[in-house]
Amino acid sequence: MAAVTAHEDLLRSRPDHPVLSRGTYLASHTLGAMHRRTPDRLAEFTTLWAERGVASWSVWGPEVVRVADLVGAIVGAPPGTTVLRQSVADLLGAVASAIDWSGPRNRVVYSDLEWPSSHYLWTEQARHGAEVVVVPSEPDPSLPGERAIEASVGRLVAAIDERTAIVPISHVLFRTSALVDVRPVVERAHAVGALVVLDAYQSAGVVPVDVVELGVDACVGGSVKWLCGGPGAGWMYVAPHAAERLRPAAVGWWGHARPFDFEFGPMEYAEGAMRFAGGTPGVPSAYAAGAGYEAVLAAGVGRIRERSVSLTQPLLEDALSRGFTVRSPRDPARRGGAVAIDPGDALHVRDELLARGFTVDARPGVGLRIGPHFYNTAEECAAVLDAVEEVLREQRSRPSATMAW
Repeated sequence: MAAVTAHEDLLRSRPDHPVLSRGTYLASHTLGAMHRRTPDRLAEFTTLWAERGVASWSVWGPEVVRVADLVGAIVGAPPGTTVLRQSVADLLGAVASAIDWSGPRNRVVYSDLEWPSSHYLWTEQARHGAEVVVVPSEPDPSLPGERAIEASVGRLVAAIDERTAIVPISHVLFRTSALVDVRPVVERAHAVGALVVLDAYQSAGVVPVDVVELGVDACVGGSVKWLCGGPGAGWMYVAPHAAERLRPAAVGWWGHARPFDFEFGPMEYAEGAMRFAGGTPGVPSAYAAGAGYEAVLAAGVGRIRERSVSLTQPLLEDALSRGFTVRSPRDPARRGGAVAIDPGDALHVRDELLARGFTVDARPGVGLRIGPHFYNTAEECAAVLDAVEEVLREQRSRPSATMAW
């Protein structure tokens, strides 16, 4: 009860997220609940377009920059070091295009625990001369989850050498919500002169991230999940030293030093992170995302983290007490904002839960993923496990099908 009382101000934000009034929404790890101000923000965009036409760019352009700085503030990035593009794949493509794969330093090294979409992108760099090194995660089934992640990080660190150009690594793993200690990776990569790009898609907005303190060269993420910003607003922080070093080939006019001069000549890069801004920005997505960012900043990521742990730890322990398999780390300090629970036949259970008004998701080989955010309650977390047990009881009580002769 004390944990709930301590976060009553966060719970007062529930009416700001309309989907919460329509059922038990526990899927912010996959799609954060839309903020009630998002339609108003989109209306601001369309009203400008309708009433001012092309003159809207005098407002749209600065707003895109402002929104980029909002998400930058969430991950500890100084103003002017974060840009928006459509997706993480788009942003990583720009980073990959800035690397000279033709020389002896042509390796991209990462773990097989990474998000598959990023894996697809990096493997395709082989056509440009990249040597793609995918480090297998720790295969020892006797190691508990936390130790297995540590061992996997150790294997990754050992694979980084003087031939490594870049190391992509996730802060929180998408399947199990394991929180990765990326410091050994950053230290090793920098010791041999390699870049590190951190994927904070699964952590930003629910786990404190300080890109400057971590010392990463770049940090990417999207707005779909804990940031409650919706699709189409990928973001990337680029450390000033890295921005000046990198010359992306995947560029657009928005990344030019003087975009509105429309110069026909060699690419002249904008200073800092803006050189990665690409072409015409997704203005509607920026307007939509801003409301979610502001809500996260108002709540404070530190307090959101406290609230998250106060919900997910009892959820995890309750699942274990009911005999369910838990595939997320049990130590909250080693876990992100979601809990992976496998009750068996997870896809069927998920569908039944959806039909009963409980929104969660499922992943092959993992089970159900349940992600309460700062606007959820302890009662909702307990109720979803009650519903899982009810689904399983009903499933067991159904008579087995027999063949009619």
